[in-house]
Amino acid sequence: MKDREVLAWEEARVKGFGKFVLIHGVLSWGLPMLIIIGYFNNILADGATFTSVLIHCVIWFVAGGLFGLVLWFVNERRYKKHQEQVAAKQAASTESE
Repeated sequence: MKDREVLAWEEARVKGFGKFVLIHGVLSWGLPMLIIIGYFNNILADGATFTSVLIHCVIWFVAGGLFGLVLWFVNERRYKKHQEQVAAKQAASTESE
């Protein structure tokens, strides 16, 4: 991870898991996918039913939540690996002194 990525992730961690999943998963990925897929599949056309629109909303918001969940754990794993590398470098520099 680059330094700016580390800082961004530390800020995201402070805000919390739920807020991250909501913003980066549901709103930043699920909602645009709902709109794009809805447009291309014409679910929002005159022939669409309330049920079909509701089903698409549920599907894409759940998918967005899952996307945010996976993104959280991937970033967390990268962050911990980075922290381990930093600690190893510090330990190596301390031993060489």
